[in-house]
Amino acid sequence: MRAKGILIGALFAMALAAPAKADPIFDVSSGLGLEAEGIEFMNTLFDGYSALSEARTHATDLVDGEHFNHKARTAARRSTVNPDEIMDRDLNDDDATALAAALERLRVAYDRGGRYLAPVAAGNAQVAYDCWIEAAEGAAGRIGLLSSAGDRRKDAEKCRQDFETAMSTVESVSYFRLTEFRKPAGSPQMVETPTPMAAPKPFVIYFPWDSDVIDAAGVRIIDQAVAMADELGIVDFSVTGHADRSGPEEYNLGLSLRRANNVRDALTARGVKAGGISVAGRGEAEPAVPTADGVREPANRRVEIIFL
Repeated sequence: MRAKGILIGALFAMALAAPAKADPIFDVSSGLGLEAEGIEFMNTLFDGYSALSEARTHATDLVDGEHFNHKARTAARRSTVNPDEIMDRDLNDDDATALAAALERLRVAYDRGGRYLAPVAAGNAQVAYDCWIEAAEGAAGRIGLLSSAGDRRKDAEKCRQDFETAMSTVESVSYFRLTEFRKPAGSPQMVETPTPMAAPKPFVIYFPWDSDVIDAAGVRIIDQAVAMADELGIVDFSVTGHADRSGPEEYNLGLSLRRANNVRDALTARGVKAGGISVAGRGEAEPAVPTADGVREPANRRVEIIFL
């Protein structure tokens, strides 16, 4: 983004000469007509970057309007969207130090599975970080069109607070710790085997009454489970089906197994090896919510995916 400062002077007059959406030089709106239909993390990035693009365009910062629009479009395609690097922005020393620490926290949380354990909070944290670093650059007086340095400092503080709020959620659920032990210079680097801090929570897919069909919400959860397993190198899974107590016990046992088999098939369709999946049906024997016989309980109509 250092090149941004060079471009501003030459483009300032043109940026003010016409409405932002009519300016042919900048692409600030091509992401607005798209929809993100990937995992929740990508959906959250799309929404957040779209809002940032619109806000910066409205403030006549067309360079960052285009920058965040590009990130929104990338998220809509479910391609990797990285947070801005410290070197990409012209920051003062204090801001650079604080943002470098924040970026490291974000990366550690991602390494611990935060994008899949808390996808919405993780997406909000990344967007808030990029909002913070962009505003800090403006507050440093390096760049900016219509917003004053004081206003941009307030923006930076608000984005920092949003980052802290989102990160508190992400860090509270991240359960994997990666510890590096470094030897003296010239010696090979040794990395400790990842140590689990707590057992991962099951991925739970819920079903309509008397149905074994996986709905759109269930598909998203399966996508999240597969993505997280790929990142952590998980190859063995337990898939267990359940039913509520609204039908005959024998029928519910078969229904729970059909649900589990359908989830297994969805996993293998996404590249999971069938040999690494154990499947079971528990019928109405292990309810998440105990009920009387004959009661329809949505929380009990489920399949649980557990990493082994």
